[in-house]
This record gives sequence, C-alpha cells and structure tokens, in this order.
Amino acid sequence: MKIFVYILISFISFTLCLSGYKTFLSLTHPIKYEKIIISNCELFDLDEDVVASLINVESGYKKDAKSNKNAIGLMQIKLETANYLNDIENKSHITEEDLFIPEINIEYGCKYLRYLINKFEDINTSLAAYNAGETRVRSWLKSDTYTTDGKTLKTIPYKETEKYIEKINKNIEYYKKIY
Repeated sequence: MKIFVYILISFISFTLCLSGYKTFLSLTHPIKYEKIIISNCELFDLDEDVVASLINVESGYKKDAKSNKNAIGLMQIKLETANYLNDIENKSHITEEDLFIPEINIEYGCKYLRYLINKFEDINTSLAAYNAGETRVRSWLKSDTYTTDGKTLKTIPYKETEKYIEKINKNIEYYKKIY
C-alpha cells in the first residue's frame, strides 16, 4: 500500500510540475490570433506551430511592430514583398496601413512562407530566405561552402539568420509541447 501511495503522490507531483511548466511556456510562447493562424495555415498548407513560432520570433505578437528595415506587423512583412505577391497573382496593391491589420498581415506572411517553401522545399532554407532574403539564399545555395546538395544549407554565413532559425525551431518544440 505504501508503494502505491508513493507512486500516486509522485505521479500527482509530476503532473502538477508539468502543468506549471506548460503554464509558464504558454506565457512566454503565446498563440494570439489563433483562428486567423489556423485558417491561413489550412489555406496555405502550413504547420501552425511553425507560423506561431515565426510570429513570436518576428514580432512577439505585437501587431503594430515595425522594424528599421520597414518590415511590418505580426509576421514582419515588407510592403514590397506583399505587393510582389500581389503582382504574381495580378491583384491590386495594398498599403502599409493594411499590413498592420492582423488578418491581412498573417495572410501575407503565410502566403510568403508558402511561396518560399515552394521555391526551396526545405523548411529551414525557406526560413533563412524569410529572414535574409530569397536572392541572398539563392546565392548561398550556389556555394559549396554553404551547401552540399544545392538545396539545403549546411552552414549559414549570417549569424543573425542562423540564430533566427535556431530560435524558431526551439519555439516550435515549445509550441508542440504546449498546444
């Protein structure tokens, strides 16, 4: 009987610790705009944990975020990038103000991520392009210094981009544990 009680108490303690850990992680790794994320992930065939992590890393879920490089909103999309995607689809251009609207920003961020995944196929290479730019990543993929197969990056020359991908992948692990 004592062993059973010990096991039961241990299990309850473990469960409470795990619950506290998940609560802590949910504070540091929130998912806001969940319905918008889910609908766009379904539309663009993306992993919700990847998009949630990307938003967390890019803007910390601040819809009014703007970088010194003019990346805007939750997913830090540049206006030129959004309108480039519109040009591909023969759609009219949007404004900078539009990109501060969460529904629009997440749509364009997801559309751009899908565009990059279609181009590069590998998620980490696509994330590198999301951060450093498509042209830059294409040049890296032409160099034996950074790739062995011309499709995936074995080394990333920009420390900022390397840390960016590491952070997103770590956050994906957290999101998978929490949600």
